[in-house]
Amino acid sequence: MKAKDLVLIALVCANITLGAVAVVIHVAKAEPAAVAANNSRAGDYVMVSGPISSSREGLLVIDVVAKRANFYVPKAGAGVGGATWQRTTTINLAQDFSGR
Repeated sequence: MKAKDLVLIALVCANITLGAVAVVIHVAKAEPAAVAANNSRAGDYVMVSGPISSSREGLLVIDVVAKRANFYVPKAGAGVGGATWQRTTTINLAQDFSGR
């Protein structure tokens, strides 16, 4: 083999190795899936988070069994990581969707 061929093979192998390392790092940093219930009560709750302003997020928790939805926001001045939440709204889904 010529030196040119050996350099080309080495570069291809280096790119494949770098790609594999990048995939491993990406998978290792992936966030785990959230679990709202254990196997014995799976499906009792549905949780959705989303932005309510440019700097705050809210959490909607739907209790399927009780047919209620609660909306939570972080308390004002609460720090990141140890934020405490306060319930701002409760909706009675059975009453709202009863068709009366």
